Amino acid sequence: MWQRTLYLTSSGYDSILGFDLDQQAFNWALQVRSRQHQFGGTVFDPAGNEGPLLLEKLQLKSVYCNQYGMYLTGLKTGGMLHFNGEAVNMAVQLPARTSNARPFRDGVLFNDNEDDVLRYTGRGDGNEDRAMAPPLPDAGSLEQFEAVDDGIVRLGFARGLCVLSDRLVAAGSSPSAITLYDLAANECLGTARLSSDARSTIHSIAAWPYD
Repeated sequence: MWQRTLYLTSSGYDSILGFDLDQQAFNWALQVRSRQHQFGGTVFDPAGNEGPLLLEKLQLKSVYCNQYGMYLTGLKTGGMLHFNGEAVNMAVQLPARTSNARPFRDGVLFNDNEDDVLRYTGRGDGNEDRAMAPPLPDAGSLEQFEAVDDGIVRLGFARGLCVLSDRLVAAGSSPSAITLYDLAANECLGTARLSSDARSTIHSIAAWPYD
């Protein structure tokens, strides 16, 4: 959310939708295009009759906004994209199957869905690098575990990210759990599991209440 607008990804249409919380209506949208590793963006009216085709080329999964612009990541974007209000450009290349990427301190913080870890990579002196995996539950404590055996779901899938301070971060994983990490100490402080159903997962996390 940014300045009373909630931004959502529309993965199938390679788009970001803006929902005005005061007007209770979608009032802005951005289609992201890619061609030969070059990106572009077209703003359109989500309530109008014209919009993008259902292509799902980029598989956009997350969006983050701050005073410097909008940051987008998808399974096929190749990294974290930046929209400055006029153009869409690659801000930083990241591993395949990245989600929830966002600028953090002097680097980038994201969930690496290929290795199922929370990662932070700094660009300053020392090149600080963190990679922490969520604790996995005992298989015997889970319901619907046959979904894991059948390859329908996997344990420890990293998705959802919430920055609490310049060193504390909460991240989600499957089956539905939230883990608190201390980036400075490079350690997991604790995990709260919300469901024992192996099929359940978390896709986003936010601190409450928020402005």
